[in-house]
Amino acid sequence: MKIAVLGSSGYIGHNLIDRLLATTKHEIVALSPNATSIGLVDKRLQKHNVNVFDTDILGTYLKDCDVAYYLIHMMAQQKLDFADAEQKAAQSFCSAAAGSNIKRIIYLGGLGNDQEKLSKHLASRHKTGQILKDNLPQVIEFRASMVVGHGSISYDIVTNLIHKLPVLTLPKWAKTLTQPIGLDDAISYLVAALSIDTLSHEIVEIGGPEKLSYGDLMKRYAAWKRKKMIIIRLHVIPVSVAALWLNLFTPRKHAKVGRIMVESLSNPMVVTNQRAAELFPDIMPKKLEDVFV
Repeated sequence: MKIAVLGSSGYIGHNLIDRLLATTKHEIVALSPNATSIGLVDKRLQKHNVNVFDTDILGTYLKDCDVAYYLIHMMAQQKLDFADAEQKAAQSFCSAAAGSNIKRIIYLGGLGNDQEKLSKHLASRHKTGQILKDNLPQVIEFRASMVVGHGSISYDIVTNLIHKLPVLTLPKWAKTLTQPIGLDDAISYLVAALSIDTLSHEIVEIGGPEKLSYGDLMKRYAAWKRKKMIIIRLHVIPVSVAALWLNLFTPRKHAKVGRIMVESLSNPMVVTNQRAAELFPDIMPKKLEDVFV
């Protein structure tokens, strides 16, 4: 099998390719604007620097592929509104894949109830999934909350705040429920999706075994690190103040994306059905203390 990984140099993409090379015999085509920077070497791995908006060039790399992972977001780019850019990127990918052998697309988006008012970020993630399903033969759309692991933007934001701020002032969204999942477990779902027996589009919500508030998540991590932490709860903290926090206390490369993701913290991000267990009964996600890093 020949597998394309779009967004290959990102956090999930890089780790996914590493797992695929280690556990399968498939050929991998890594595609991103800086794919050649990936520090992985294998005779089964091709790396091509390509922009998702370069539809014709992208199409040549996708032509002989059987499956594609779509792991692209546009929150870090500077030139366009990120939500508009994500829709255009998805449409460009669909056009590029139209003349290929690709029969299954595996996409990683975000949790969130479509019946609620979603943040711009989560609404865009869901819209991207819909564009893919409207134009491609079969899409397995995974929806996840925070992925726990070094390099995960949302996880790094939490851990940096705890390490650098002995006193945290948290707004009411700190009570919002989330269901984090460990990196290894998230990658296990993505790899297993290559071979599941289904002919239809699927939306698969994935998460760890625990639902908890963001405030409790911070407490759990602090206790695991044996860090003292004082939390002061405020009714409202403006997004501008939260953005200032991110600029001061999180890795600079994450701050812009983090500012966009802050708005999503008011949306509950929890698993609402058993589809993951039905399709992937052998995957048993680990509890937080077993995936914290």
